[in-house]
Amino acid sequence: MILALTVSLFPSCGTEQENKNKSKDTTTKHIDLLNKNDLAGTFFKAMDQETLQSISIGKKGIVYSSSKPNQKIVFPYVEPLIDGESRVYSTSNKTDSIDIVIYEDETAQSYLDGRFDHSVAVSISKGNIQNTSDFACYGHYLYDETLSGNWVFQAYEDKRIEELGIDQIPLICIDINTRSFSGSGGNHMIYGDIRCQGDSVAFKIILSPEYVTDTYRKEKELLAVLDTCDRYVIQEDILYLYEQDVLKLTFIRDIYNV
Repeated sequence: MILALTVSLFPSCGTEQENKNKSKDTTTKHIDLLNKNDLAGTFFKAMDQETLQSISIGKKGIVYSSSKPNQKIVFPYVEPLIDGESRVYSTSNKTDSIDIVIYEDETAQSYLDGRFDHSVAVSISKGNIQNTSDFACYGHYLYDETLSGNWVFQAYEDKRIEELGIDQIPLICIDINTRSFSGSGGNHMIYGDIRCQGDSVAFKIILSPEYVTDTYRKEKELLAVLDTCDRYVIQEDILYLYEQDVLKLTFIRDIYNV
């Protein structure tokens, strides 16, 4: 069912976007629907421009909303059946069920204010399998704006920079608009992608030092820790990175280079 949903709905996404003659009233409804209050921890939102339906995904639940007619259905959160460049969610409550397929799509950026970068196919069954509706829409991940900025290394577990044998202080610059980070592990440049879901975080290092000298090796070891961090906490201007429940890295915001 999920495969059929993907094939049938994704091609229509770009076609529908060609219609730019939206009324002012409809545009207002789009924004109202997009800005509806979400459950705590929502990390992904999607909206259908034609039928005024939306989806929000968070650790507290998956929510389907519609403006015509006005309704809201909350489903329990589940981990994706497929997790990678494409994601597939399938969940149900006592009376309804929903299947969601998400994949990256550059054409989504032409929708509304340009924040969208994923296409989404949704199939929702209300009450019974005969009452099923399918729709395609665009979506985007929600990132914590306070993550953006320059972060200067403070400590690895309980070890400070002078105990690690690295000449220069490591730093990372996070940009939530491009979903990327850059900086250095000390003397050598690093670059990669970042993905967030609520307070969950994943750093994917694309460019990093090679094993050439002892300095390279020590920087590489530190970056390997960054690669394992999966949760973050920001308190004032301190960024804490955890691996599960263990604090691994601590950074302080560089307020002089913003």
